[in-house]
Amino acid sequence: MSTVALVVNPTAGRGRGRAAGERTARALRDAGHDVVDLSAPSLPLAQESADAAVRGGTGGGPAVGALVVVGGDGMVHLGVNATAGTGVPLGVVAVGTGNDFAHAVGLPTGRADRCVDTLLAALGGAGADPAVRAVDAGRVTGEHLGAPRWYAGVLSAGIDATVNAHANAATWPRGRARYARSALAELSRYRPYGYRVTVRGVPVGDDVPDVLAGAPLLRDGHRTGAGADAHDGGTLVWESPGALVSVANGPRFGGGVRIAPDAALDDGLLDLVVAGAFGRWGATRVFPGMYAGRHLAHPAVGTLRATSVTISPTAAGAPPPHAFADGEHLGPLPVRVDVAPGAVRVLHATGTASPRP
Repeated sequence: MSTVALVVNPTAGRGRGRAAGERTARALRDAGHDVVDLSAPSLPLAQESADAAVRGGTGGGPAVGALVVVGGDGMVHLGVNATAGTGVPLGVVAVGTGNDFAHAVGLPTGRADRCVDTLLAALGGAGADPAVRAVDAGRVTGEHLGAPRWYAGVLSAGIDATVNAHANAATWPRGRARYARSALAELSRYRPYGYRVTVRGVPVGDDVPDVLAGAPLLRDGHRTGAGADAHDGGTLVWESPGALVSVANGPRFGGGVRIAPDAALDDGLLDLVVAGAFGRWGATRVFPGMYAGRHLAHPAVGTLRATSVTISPTAAGAPPPHAFADGEHLGPLPVRVDVAPGAVRVLHATGTASPRP
């Protein structure tokens, strides 16, 4: 038997979250686990309670054996921020609208019964060690952030972030249609933003182009040269007006937008995606293709893999929007993202048995 902390978003999945949370709590208790319900009227209060439960046990150890979140990617964001780097397993009952993280990690989505069965199988029986899959997380720091923030999926700092903000503020329509409607609204008033993106830790063997998304790519202030690589510790800089800068730990966001289709949650790398200075008409033509990953074929879109990415605003375009991660607001630029390999231990029935913290 273990003590499991539970946080539920009752409005997730068009109102399915409440019933799914009740089902999860009942199933956990029936399986012999002690359940501590940390659900709260607001996300900040729930985050505070989850942080305290995970990090605030006697002797400095965790007060719970696992944290389980019920909802969508917003609840995953809460869970990752509570558990990253602690060793406490994170369980996900993915009944939200998008469930991008659950899709990427191979967990069931939508149906609460399947999600709960998978969760119980991963927790195991009395005295058994839980089965977990270790995945990476992005660690975000910045002068406007009081403390580091973590994310599991994608950090957005371009037109994708304005769409995210619009969708979060909208009350209609519900579900994925809200994101599509928000995209149309934001594309109609888009202007290119000014960016300076600093990249470190490109893997050995990765080709580094001399031009990325239509702008020169510089190494320590000099052009890289075609076919170069950056494994010698040098710093790469992309400075340009642009439409989009995303730093992906996972392949998708926004309920299925495949921003970085090749991104893997356990490769110890971040996938940077940048788009150059599209006009409004060009952006309207290219960005709907992100649902299928077709945007990567456009010459004004480029990608790099790295372990660290810093995004700063410049006067080369309009002020960039605030950054969002996992659909949640972070704050204004500049921000720095560093990958933390294996920082999150996700309860996963096909994972590896791991001793309880």
